[in-house]
Amino acid sequence: DEITPLKAVGLVSLSVVTVVLNSLVIITIWKDPFKELKGTANYLILNLAVCDLLVGFPAELLFALLLWFPGRVIIVFSAYVAIYLDFYASFLTILGLAVERLLVISSPSWSADYQTTTYRTVGFLPIWIFAGLLAFLPVFGADSCHKYRMFITDAVGLPVLILLFACYTRIFLLVRKEINRDLRTIDQRGELQPLTINGQWRERLKRRERQVACSVFIIVGIFCFCWLPELVLTNIIEICRDCIPDKFHLIFHLFILAHPLANPIAYSLHTPKFRRALKKIFNRKAPL
Repeated sequence: DEITPLKAVGLVSLSVVTVVLNSLVIITIWKDPFKELKGTANYLILNLAVCDLLVGFPAELLFALLLWFPGRVIIVFSAYVAIYLDFYASFLTILGLAVERLLVISSPSWSADYQTTTYRTVGFLPIWIFAGLLAFLPVFGADSCHKYRMFITDAVGLPVLILLFACYTRIFLLVRKEINRDLRTIDQRGELQPLTINGQWRERLKRRERQVACSVFIIVGIFCFCWLPELVLTNIIEICRDCIPDKFHLIFHLFILAHPLANPIAYSLHTPKFRRALKKIFNRKAPL
């Protein structure tokens, strides 16, 4: 293939950016200069960054070698196991983040009991164990690459997408319900407080609702953008193998490999706390 080196260079570039962004997340949570990033959600984000870092390096580099040296069995095996191990762990961590946020909002007193190092460790181990078992399925009898990709998209990716959408929809509805209750309280107290104060509180609550809606849109939207094309592609191929040109296979696979690059932006680097901590780490003169 004449453009194989170009494909490989593109993958290496994608790998470098993925490694850099996820390394920034790991460093920020590890250093945590303002001691604001110690909650369970941030440890899950740390675990997600580790998963995505491993997708970027060495998994994407192995895949680049696969393009340069096609047919090498050990490279094929290493690339796919590395990529899918990290993807499965990433899927489960993303789902864990959604469930954790839902529990914090719906049952804050119950979720507070599980904010300990022991529970976090116990929670992370099943993620990696289950991801490892799924990643090594081809060794124990998956008879074709396409069927394995079908398993990834239909049996793993689609349920995760549905549960992710359900959790974040529930989160948005709960936050909106809480905001509406607070707005009614403000209206009831309107006669006792100046209009400017009531207006400021209403604006803050509306801003919070917009922020939650934006976060939900970004998180679910990125997941859909990166994985839905692959899900549709694999199912179309099952019905009509010649209906999709070969070039789309690589394009949709690149969408998947772009997901670990987008995760640190969606979950951490766009938030004020992370940006503030990152600025402090790299610029010691940043204000406290």
